[in-house]
Amino acid sequence: MHMKKITYILTALLIAAIVGLLIWATASEAPGEVSSPPESGGTSGGEASGESGAASESLPPAPDVSESPSETPPETSEDAEEAYAQRVGKEYRIDMTPYLSYVTASDEEYLRLVNQTHLLSSDYVPEDLTDCIHTRKDGRDMQQLRLYAAKALEAFLAEAAEYGYTDVTVTSAYRSYAYQNYLFNFYCEQERASRPNASTEEIESIVLTYSLKAGMSEHQSGLCVDMHNLSQADVSFGDTAEAKWLAENAHRFGFILRFPADKTAVTGVQYEPWHFRFVGREAATEIYEQGLCLEEYLGQTG
Repeated sequence: MHMKKITYILTALLIAAIVGLLIWATASEAPGEVSSPPESGGTSGGEASGESGAASESLPPAPDVSESPSETPPETSEDAEEAYAQRVGKEYRIDMTPYLSYVTASDEEYLRLVNQTHLLSSDYVPEDLTDCIHTRKDGRDMQQLRLYAAKALEAFLAEAAEYGYTDVTVTSAYRSYAYQNYLFNFYCEQERASRPNASTEEIESIVLTYSLKAGMSEHQSGLCVDMHNLSQADVSFGDTAEAKWLAENAHRFGFILRFPADKTAVTGVQYEPWHFRFVGREAATEIYEQGLCLEEYLGQTG
């Protein structure tokens, strides 16, 4: 009887061991409850992927690429031109594509002041002088301007033609120091002939209101141009439709009317409706909008 009880106990222990082994084997073959970490690759939408919600919640949210400041597209040239057209209340009629980089130039050199107190040296000659294709065809030499001014002028007069103003031509542009000296002395002789009793100082003070001494003239800079449709320059040009259009639109092409009628006390030069100076579009527009002359814009009125 005692042996029989022992046999029952051993049999029960064996059965329990077998059952335990079966349970362990079954558990090892079942799917795990812990998700594997998400793959490093993103989904087609650019966000980090994860099969398990719990795992994905433990990761920081993926950045929204569409809202990243570094991805914000810069203002295009088309946007800038549209904004400028709204600013000045007018669009260009000509295709400005070939000219825009010239017209919008903003180098400080194009704002250089040349006048009675800010002189150019006798040996100053611009290195990029370019023919003016609108030089008057009356036997005079081909006139020249610095490259950017020359190209901007081409656009300016092409636009003028779109408005029906086709007879404005260039009569003078770059002048050498020597030629300006010749002109000043020539005008002094003319004034002396009509005023024989006037002193040299009096003669020169008269001439300086319409022609400057060598070194004082911005013609030597290669950045200014005289243009009109008269046989010779005269203030009456300012009353023509052509002159009015030029004065009202010069800034759109980087030019300013250099010697306005209401600024003679500042410039020291009489009104010259034919004389335009290249400074670049932004500066020219500010000067036009504020009703200034170049001296005032640069704070050099003393």
